Amino acid sequence: MKTKRIVMALAGMVGTMAQAAPPGLLAPVAVEDLPARRVAYVEQIGNFQNNPGIYDILLQKLLDWALPAKLWDFPAKTLIACIYPDDPASTPPGQQRLWFGITIPADAVPPAGIQVLTLPAGPHAVGRFAIPSDQFGAAWGYLYGEWIPKSSHAPAGLAYELQKNDSSEDPEQKHLVDICIPVQKLPAP
Repeated sequence: MKTKRIVMALAGMVGTMAQAAPPGLLAPVAVEDLPARRVAYVEQIGNFQNNPGIYDILLQKLLDWALPAKLWDFPAKTLIACIYPDDPASTPPGQQRLWFGITIPADAVPPAGIQVLTLPAGPHAVGRFAIPSDQFGAAWGYLYGEWIPKSSHAPAGLAYELQKNDSSEDPEQKHLVDICIPVQKLPAP
């Protein structure tokens, strides 16, 4: 199963960053029943791991449409979603994709060049963090390298981040982010 390979690759890649309680974890990780979210997104292939400025460029592409369409109410109604759909163990960094998006209502119709997907409803392991940009790997590492293996759950779909603040407005430049991993309960041994 592709999801299992991705989980194993992420756990291996960030295993050295995993720790018992990462800095910035705001509450214990919990399994929550999340609603479906419709996301308008633009795709970036490669060059995002070492290029933090690409996130602002991608956001501007979305805002050029969302602001005039009155679809931008961040963070009250609109959230930023970052989805990394590729297996980092088998996809070279230059070919890995980032889907950078914003949540939109059901009736919103984006223009050409902006795609739409629906993140499914259901149980998700949710880690809530307040972290600087350089701690995203440790946050993901904790969830995949520590929490998942010790839980009674297995990943069951496309994981994503929901950005809940403008980090440039935070006095410590921290991102308030939920990392959401769709999960399924493992059968009892």
